[in-house]
Amino acid sequence: GMEKVAIPLYLNGSFRVPAQADIFVNVNQAEAKGIHMSRLFLALEDGFKEQSLSVDLVKKILTSFVESQKGLSDSARIVLSWEELLERKALLSDYSGWKTYPVKLSAEVVNGVFDINLEFSIFYSSTCPCSAALSRQLFQKAFAKEFFEDNLTFDKAFDWLGKNQIASAHSQRSRADIKMKLSRGSGDLNITSYVDALEGELKTPVQTAVKREDEQEFARLNGENTMFVEDALRKMKKVMKTFDDLESFEIKTHHYESLHAHDAVGVISSVD
Repeated sequence: GMEKVAIPLYLNGSFRVPAQADIFVNVNQAEAKGIHMSRLFLALEDGFKEQSLSVDLVKKILTSFVESQKGLSDSARIVLSWEELLERKALLSDYSGWKTYPVKLSAEVVNGVFDINLEFSIFYSSTCPCSAALSRQLFQKAFAKEFFEDNLTFDKAFDWLGKNQIASAHSQRSRADIKMKLSRGSGDLNITSYVDALEGELKTPVQTAVKREDEQEFARLNGENTMFVEDALRKMKKVMKTFDDLESFEIKTHHYESLHAHDAVGVISSVD
């Protein structure tokens, strides 16, 4: 077959995004040499022309791949890669901006049996619970030292808290890679529904345009939702189990440490 064939994809009936396709067929005759490559290319072009991406469309295109080979093949595979472009609203202000989410779809039909898998990534902020606890401890010690045997008043404490930054918990930009096997009867490919559900559960997706109040709200959400790798995995697994169009899934998280030179990584699946 061929790899990295440029193709435009229509998503959700309107957006057209640039994508790359890897397309393959098997050769089931021992002495056969070569495939009808131009027919395979044209079947790809014709299949996606002016049609929105769906499970049914992918299945139809795979069938056309096999038929284009005139008896040389009985199985076909396609891998589509693109970046889903989603508009994301700011946390509090009226601002909004665009974010891209890398997506890969792979599907195959082998001896008439169809399988389809979907992969995408999301980015979020993860504040270390241990670091947050240590920071609070330093605040306590500094507060006790400042006001030991002092006639403490609310105004004094309030003023001191507003002027002193004793410590900060460390947080990091983090990535979750989600792999899912879709039910064969699945219809639409709505990436947005998965992204919205996962980001809503994590509470701290990375932002686009922000004003001061958005940044402060982001800090509050990070403080209220500290998480280790395993915390993030368990949150996302709970969400993924609510989707009834999945046969199985696996999630891998990467917390790009700001404390260490290495990353914290974890994996969880639908069977764990």
